[in-house]
Formats: sequence, C-alpha cells, structure tokens
Amino acid sequence: MGIELKPHKALDLHDLATWRERLRADHRHRFVMNAVVAGGLTDFALDQDAITETKGAFSTDLDTGGATNQKESGRCWMFAGLNLLRERARRNLGLDDLELSESYLMFFDKLEKSNAFYESIIATAAEAADSQVVMALTEDPAGDGGEWQLFANLIEKYGLVPQKAMPETFHSSASHGLNAVLKHKLRHDAADLRRLAHLGLEAARSRKAVMMEEVHRLLSVFLGVPPERFDFEYRDGKKGFRALRDLTPERFFSEHVRFDFGAWANLMNVPTPDKPFGRTYAVAHAPRVEGGRPYPYLNVDIDTMRSLALRQLESGEGVYFGCDVVEMMDSASGVLDDRIYDLSAVFGIDLEFRKEEHLGPLGRIAGGHQMLFTGVDLTDAGVRRWKVENSWGTDVGDKGYFFMNDGWFGKYVYQVVVRRDLLSRELEEALAKPPVVLPPWDVVRFLSR
Repeated sequence: MGIELKPHKALDLHDLATWRERLRADHRHRFVMNAVVAGGLTDFALDQDAITETKGAFSTDLDTGGATNQKESGRCWMFAGLNLLRERARRNLGLDDLELSESYLMFFDKLEKSNAFYESIIATAAEAADSQVVMALTEDPAGDGGEWQLFANLIEKYGLVPQKAMPETFHSSASHGLNAVLKHKLRHDAADLRRLAHLGLEAARSRKAVMMEEVHRLLSVFLGVPPERFDFEYRDGKKGFRALRDLTPERFFSEHVRFDFGAWANLMNVPTPDKPFGRTYAVAHAPRVEGGRPYPYLNVDIDTMRSLALRQLESGEGVYFGCDVVEMMDSASGVLDDRIYDLSAVFGIDLEFRKEEHLGPLGRIAGGHQMLFTGVDLTDAGVRRWKVENSWGTDVGDKGYFFMNDGWFGKYVYQVVVRRDLLSRELEEALAKPPVVLPPWDVVRFLSR
C-alpha cells in the first residue's frame, strides 16, 4: 500500500501581503535587514563582550605543543585522540614535540570500515533494499568520521607510527576523492553481496575476500602502503641523538606510547527521555573493527561530565571530547561561547532550544567534532573558561587553540573520555553492564559524524 497524500492548507497570499506591510512599518527590522544584507549575519550578530570575557589565561594549562591540521578531511576524532596519545609519547621519548601518523591510522580505518560494512550487508541481506537499516548502512559506509571505540580498537590491533614513518599524502589531507571512489565501490559491492545471499554465507564471504583485497589495493594507491618495520631517529629535548631501530608499529605503541585503553571510559551526555543516565549504549552496525573490544558510551549528567573533565585536567592529563562545533563559534577569535551570536534579538524570533530537544528525534548534530581539552580557568564561582586544542592548523583561533565558556560546554559538549580511576563506584558498576543497542539511525550514531 502506497503513502496516501492528503490535501494540506496552501500559503495564503493575503497573509503574505499582511506580513510584508508589517515589515515595512517596522523601522528596526529595516535597519537590521540592511545591515545583514550589506555585511553578513555573523559580523552583525557577533557579541564582542562575549569574546572579551571568554578569551584569557588559564589556571590549569597543559603544555601540548603545536596545533595539528586535519586539513580537508573529517578525521577530527583521529587527530584529537592522537593529540592525547602524543603527550604520552613525548614524555616517554624525551621529545619537545611529536606528531603521530594520521595517514597510517586512516589506512586501517578505511580498511576496517569496509570489512564491517560488508559484514553488515551480509547480515541484513534479508532486509529490503529500501529498508531503514540498509539505507542507513549505505548512506556513508566508510567516510572519515569516527569515535573513541573505533580509535582504540584500531590502535590495539595495528599499533602506531610517527608521522615521519608514514607522512600525509594529498588524499589523506584532502579526502574527498578517496571517499567518493571508496563509497562507489562499497555500494557497488553491496548490491553484489545481496544478490549472492541466496547461495549462503560461505559464498558471500568468499566474494567478500576478493572485495577486501580490492579495497586494500585502492587504499594503497591513495595513501601508500603502511610500514611493517621502520627506524625512528631524533634528537631529544637535551639535543642528544637517539635511534630506535627495526621497530614495528605494535612495538612503538606498546613500548614508547604505553596507553592502556581499557583504563579509560567513554562518557556521553544525551539527556533525552529514551536514554536514562547511568546506562551504557552502543550503536548497531556502527563503523568498527570486527572482533575489537567494546568501549560503549556511558550516559551521565552534565555536572558529572564537567567534574570528571576538571579532575583529569588538574591531574595533568588532556581530555578528549566531542561537541557540536558549528554552534556559536567564531573561528577567527577562536571563541566558543553560547552567547556569542544573539540570533533571537536579530530576527525577533525565539531560537533558543534545550539540549534534549537538540539531541532528540527532531534534532540532529549539525557539526559533530572531536577536540582536546588542554586547560581550564577555575575560580571560586566555578569554571570561567576551557582551553581547547583543535586540529584546524595554526591559522584559526589562537595559533590553533580555542577558548570555550562553560555555558557552551553545557549546551554543546556531548562526550568526554576520562580515566576510569576517576569514576565513582556507581559509575564503574554502570559501565560494567551490557549496553543498550541502538539502531544505526539513532542520534548517537551522529555524534561521530
């Protein structure tokens, strides 16, 4: 049975004429309209007081080196995670600065996402091609987005290398061409695998093996072949020469980065009625490393999230976090402030929202983005500002670093990753429970888009 189309009320031309006359009589509206038309919305609505109040120094300020640059790619989650890990590596190696190879991790990210996609297509072969689950799977099967669980599992399986061992390429820094070709191939292969479904699992997996080798070849053309062994030569902070010979990526990670992902917790703040706090959540058919360890989201209230992030920063460790970055941001000044644009005053329209509405069924994350907290300014009255290490290079913000007020934290931060030794016994017990499995179109899937 098809969808029944019922007649709806048409736009009334009389109403349109009335609205137009009201605007003509509204002198304030004409002033605002002329200013916005001539100079643009953001400059007109920008609150300079918000910028002045949010920028400043920090009572806790970690030395994390120079800002990195993801360039024209969607690898923010990867850069944020590697920016956290590189601080461990810097200390362990005695280096003033270090960048870990994003292109190395990107290669295996695309490879594992492709494998997971094929497995999901095989598992859902009985579903109609236009079903909600199949359409969600094929929307962007191996794009650049990711999250903490994927990051952890990739490194636990493949290790890490310094950027010198596998530098950025044209297509790692500008990933559109790679993503377009890979998406085309994966969708083409999905149709093939679905046609094979009636022959059984063995036939589908046999065909998948050929497809995976082709994906590997494709990625090698775009990104190069990841090194199996490498030498790492450098001068340490005392200018002494050091040479680490015949390293594998696994050895480099285990011996020189030394990060235990199992000792960390992935927290989210999604205050919607269908996701009670104190429960863990996972998304079905999410991009993943098959066979990897689960690192589900534990949903907590925003005060708990803030308190844990503060404690970790004060202990000298950065905090990986996820947010809706396009909201209330001025990239030129590097300010994230929930008051920075007074859009309601500009238009004379109520545009305020609650976080639970923004993350509910009628809302969607507009610009899911992961960054790193590296500082905080704490006063007797509470948090004044947060220091943020971004991955957009040094030409934005304050040499790549941003300033966030606490109001922005409450409204737009939805994820932090913290050490488990900071959790209460109650949170540890909640983290140990099996996760509620959400469908692939749930808003939680969009937190890492």
